[in-house]
Amino acid sequence: MNTLIKAALPILVIVVCIAAAKVVIANRPEPQTRPQFKSTTSIDATRVKKSDYAVVIRTQGSVSAAREGSLVPEVAGKITYVSPNFVVGGRFREGETLLEIDPRDYEISVTLAGATLAQARAALAEESARAKQAEEDWRRLGRAGKPSSLTLRKPQLAAANASLEGAKAQVQRAQLDLDRTRIVASYDGSIRAKYADLGQFVNKGSTLAEIYSVDTAEVRLPLNNQQLGFVTLPGSSGHKSQVTFSANIGGVEQSWSGEIVRSAGAIDQNSRQLYVIAQVANTENLTTNKPPLLVGQFVQAKIEGKTLREVFVIPRSALREDREVLVVDELNTLQSREVNISWKDAQVAVISDGLQEGEIISLTALGSVTNGTRVRATVDGVAPLNERNRNNAGNTGKSPAIKTADRTGADSGNRGDRLNKLKAIVDGGGELPPAARQRFEARIAAGEPVPDWLRTHISKTAK
Repeated sequence: MNTLIKAALPILVIVVCIAAAKVVIANRPEPQTRPQFKSTTSIDATRVKKSDYAVVIRTQGSVSAAREGSLVPEVAGKITYVSPNFVVGGRFREGETLLEIDPRDYEISVTLAGATLAQARAALAEESARAKQAEEDWRRLGRAGKPSSLTLRKPQLAAANASLEGAKAQVQRAQLDLDRTRIVASYDGSIRAKYADLGQFVNKGSTLAEIYSVDTAEVRLPLNNQQLGFVTLPGSSGHKSQVTFSANIGGVEQSWSGEIVRSAGAIDQNSRQLYVIAQVANTENLTTNKPPLLVGQFVQAKIEGKTLREVFVIPRSALREDREVLVVDELNTLQSREVNISWKDAQVAVISDGLQEGEIISLTALGSVTNGTRVRATVDGVAPLNERNRNNAGNTGKSPAIKTADRTGADSGNRGDRLNKLKAIVDGGGELPPAARQRFEARIAAGEPVPDWLRTHISKTAK
C-alpha cells in the first residue's frame, strides 16, 4: 500500500500543477495596448500654383567672324610698303593702307594712255573740220540731191569718236591699275595669317594674307526639335530672338548680348539638329571694361523663347520617369499622377495639364514607392504636426487635416474642403466613394485618428 502511494504521489502533483497553470492562464489580465501608427516618410513638398513662364533655351557654340577671306592683289609688282599692323594678330581699320606695290610701271602706263588720249582728241578735231568743210563744198557747188554719208565724211568722224572713247578707257584702266597698287582694308579686321612681306614680288591673284572682321561676330547654335518649337526664327514677322552669351575669362564670368539673324535652313545630317546663327555687334566696344569676344572662343548661350501662360513650374527633380509627379492627398499619402509636360530643362519642368492649383506635390526624390505610402510633408518650409498631436486632434473631434491647417494657415483650403464634401455626402444619406472608404477603413484598422462622424458612418454601413 505504501508502495502504491509513493508511486501515485508524483503523478498527482504533476496533475495538480497542470490544472493550476490552466487556471492562471485562463484568468490572466489583458495586456494594455497603445495606438499603433504606420511608419511614415518625411519629405519636402510644395503647393503648386499657376504662373506665366518665359522659356529660356540653353545651348552653346563657337565664335566665328561675320566676314572673312583672303587678301589678294589685283596687279603684279614688288611690295614697297607694309603697314605696321600687317602682322599675324594685327588689327586694322576700314580704309587703312595695308600694302603698297611699286607704282612706277603703272604711272608710266597712265602717262602713255594720256598721250594716246590727246592724239585721239586731236584726230577727232581734225576730222570734224574736214566733215564741215565737205558739207560747205557740197553746198557751194550747187549740186542737187542729198549728199551721201561718205561725201560728208561721217564714217571717218565716227571712227575718230570711237578712237577717243577707247583712249579714255585706256586712261581709266591705267589709273585703276595705279590705284590698285595700294591695298586698302574694306572693313575693321585682323590678320589671321600672312604670306607676303616687304620687298617680295607678288603676282596678280596671289594670296597675301587671311583676314577676318572684328566689328561683328557670329555664333552657330544647335537646336533640337523640342527647342525649335519655342524659338521664333527670323522671318516675315521681323522679330529676332535675343541671346545672351557668357564665358569664364580669368575666373570672371563675362557676358555679351546678341540676336538670332538667320538659320542654316536645313537639318544637319550628322547631329539631326538645326543650326541658327546669332550675331554680336561691337565686340570690341572700348567704352566698357569687357574683353572682346574672340574668334574661336567657346561660349554658353541663353536664347529668349516663347512665354507659356497659366502653367505650373516645378523643379525637374520632382518628375518621375519624366512624366509623373507624386501628389500628397488629404490623408497625407502619396498618389502618383501622370501630367502633360510642355517644357523641361535641367532645372525646371513646366506642366500644362494634370494638376490642380493648390495641390501639394513631393519634391523629395524617392526610390520605389507605391500609391498610399504615408508621408510627413514639409510644405514650402512649414513642418507638419507629429503623430501624437494629430491623435489628440482626432480626440477633440477635429480632423488631423484641419488641425494641421489651423497651425499652417494654408492647409485648410484643400483638405478641409474635401472632408467637408465627404461629410456632406454622409449627412445626405449617400455612400462614400470606394477609394476614400478603403483609405479610412485602413486608418481605423491601424488605430490612426479618424473623425468621429466618419468612424460612426463606416461602422454602421460595414457589410
